[in-house]
Amino acid sequence: MSLEKIIASLPDRSAGERKQMRLNAIEQSESDVPKKATEAQQFLVALDAVEADEHAELIAEVEGLKPAERVIKAFKAEPMTDTEQKLVQVLLDNPNSTSGELTEKIGWKGMSWHLHFGTMCANRGVYLGQPPKATTPNGKFYTGILADFDNDTSRFTMKPDVAAAFAQLGLKG
Repeated sequence: MSLEKIIASLPDRSAGERKQMRLNAIEQSESDVPKKATEAQQFLVALDAVEADEHAELIAEVEGLKPAERVIKAFKAEPMTDTEQKLVQVLLDNPNSTSGELTEKIGWKGMSWHLHFGTMCANRGVYLGQPPKATTPNGKFYTGILADFDNDTSRFTMKPDVAAAFAQLGLKG
């Protein structure tokens, strides 16, 4: 298949296929065969452009959505893992809990609930939007996208519109 046809097929390729194609192209870009290396570089430039266009389209698409609609879109596009489902469910079942309490209810140790919950939110950031500002090293409070946090009591509660969105996705407290 010619390079042009491969590039033209990129919009129809899955994320997994593109990832593998990218890895192959990176490997070929280091080839001793100049034509292979050049075509691999051209492919990588084209792949970056396709993905940048798709990213811009997605941002424009979700920009006008209400928070609950963003949650539904995010978790339909990137379904929850079993662990992520536990992170959401434990908060739905135990509103007004500390991270330590939520961590313990999952059966983990320490206060890792909010770290994993925040990572889940950050991984879907393109759909969910920008996190509130925080005093963390990166200045972002990703957990705060979906959950309310009481600074005085250090307790988390799922935002009502987010809880309603998760209910539509089959998770209820």
